[in-house]
Amino acid sequence: MLHTWGFFSAMKERKQPIMSDRRRRASCERAARTPTETLCPVPLFPEQELQRLAATPPTTKREQLVREALAPYLSLTDLRRLAAQGEDLHAALTGLQPLPEAVQSLLSLLSLLLAPSHMESIRQPADVAALLMLRLGHLDHEEFWLVCLDTKNHVQRLVPLYKGSLNSSVVRVAEVFRLPMALNSASIIVAHSHPSGSTQASPEDIKVTKSLVKAGRLLQIEVLDHLIIARGSWLSMREHRLGW
Repeated sequence: MLHTWGFFSAMKERKQPIMSDRRRRASCERAARTPTETLCPVPLFPEQELQRLAATPPTTKREQLVREALAPYLSLTDLRRLAAQGEDLHAALTGLQPLPEAVQSLLSLLSLLLAPSHMESIRQPADVAALLMLRLGHLDHEEFWLVCLDTKNHVQRLVPLYKGSLNSSVVRVAEVFRLPMALNSASIIVAHSHPSGSTQASPEDIKVTKSLVKAGRLLQIEVLDHLIIARGSWLSMREHRLGW
């Protein structure tokens, strides 16, 4: 809550006369002839822009201002694509120089946060979803990813395996477990994207999951979960007993 009582009490103590437009222009003209550094300030936003911003919800205003500040230096469209593909985020830079230190720091921080540490421990499905949401949530096609974990649930590898519609004829069990066996992984988590935005599991999703869980038991590499990732949402198939 804004505390306005101090402001209004100060206004009561000293009221300033309202300056007309003619007097304001004359004052500015006199200031222009005065050798001082403080002249009539130029407004940051035109009057129409101010009215538009005032009518916009605060969260949207903040987002818009951040986007406008980054736009000359950074392509947000390319940034989302690079993040989804796990590529170097610096490729989203427009090349405009000099590059503000704040933009460089932002990219470095995003790269650090999106790259899973070898010591990062997975304790719950939300931990994996946090690693994959930005990579998969904005895709316009399906991708199938594999997370390999050691005996302490530390991330060993986080890799894409398939691109395209997920079905039992495409996802080969032997290919899914090839890398975990080479790494001597204790368990795996798989995930795939739903570009439709829905996190509802399809019959094929459940069929693939059952095949992986069964193979994991035989190979003694437990399939901990299968996540469905959509834009802004995700689903743990294990928590919903889909395939287990």
